Amino acid sequence: MAQNNQEVGMKCIKYMLLCVTAIFVLTSALIISVGTTIYAIYYDVSFFLYDQMFSPATLIIVIGILMLFVSLFGCIGALKESTCLVNTFAVILSAVLMLEIGAAIAAYAMRGQVATMLDNNLRETLPYYYSNPEVASSFDFIQNRLNCCGVDTYLDWSEVPDAPKNEGISVSNITVPYSCCAETRTRIIEDIEIDECIKMYSNGCLPRITYLIYQSAGLLGAGAMTITFIQIIGIVFSFSLASSIRKAKSERERRRWEIQERMINAYTSLSPDSEKKPVVYVPFQGQTVA
Repeated sequence: MAQNNQEVGMKCIKYMLLCVTAIFVLTSALIISVGTTIYAIYYDVSFFLYDQMFSPATLIIVIGILMLFVSLFGCIGALKESTCLVNTFAVILSAVLMLEIGAAIAAYAMRGQVATMLDNNLRETLPYYYSNPEVASSFDFIQNRLNCCGVDTYLDWSEVPDAPKNEGISVSNITVPYSCCAETRTRIIEDIEIDECIKMYSNGCLPRITYLIYQSAGLLGAGAMTITFIQIIGIVFSFSLASSIRKAKSERERRRWEIQERMINAYTSLSPDSEKKPVVYVPFQGQTVA
């Protein structure tokens, strides 16, 4: 009865571990997609970011790929009831868990540096808009995508030297780039179509890009911490299954040894009580032998 209960418990843990590893596969794909999305967002505004800002996103992608391969150890170990594979799965999962905690801490730690870093980079690069094509393309990208103009407001463009009036929009004696235009109107002058800006973006880019990077870093940290709870469950099930497999194998070996001992004893003496004992005749003293 105890053996049946043990085998039933081991089967329950095995199937639960298989379910957890299946969840790992799904969450790994989710982590990889989140990591690549955040990396793409960072890459779009990489001109204004430090290189270390990419580290949490890269680490999350690596963790997702590792978890896909690690899940194979859990599935194969659970199906074959291999203590070695299950323990390997649990150990590697514990190491990946440490990496995820590190990625979450790094992501949350960098959130505090985002505002200062972006403020410095935006203000330092803005004056080089017309002299540096890379600066121009980066500012045009964030102003078009984030629907903003300048760092705080469009008035920041008044500090940009050598702004040619024919390469932008003139507003209150300030030349701003065409990417600051929110709405245009087409006018026909002497059979020539001319796009005229009738509405500009009023918000600056600093608050919006800061919010974007801040939320992205928070999403990375939250995703890493969420998957850790699933990994803890997987680690507990893995060690429990390994322990159950060892106990089951020990019980099988003990039963096999008992059966062998019984067979040996039965072969030596099938029924020792019913065996006929030999009779020895001893002649009395003085008896003559014919």
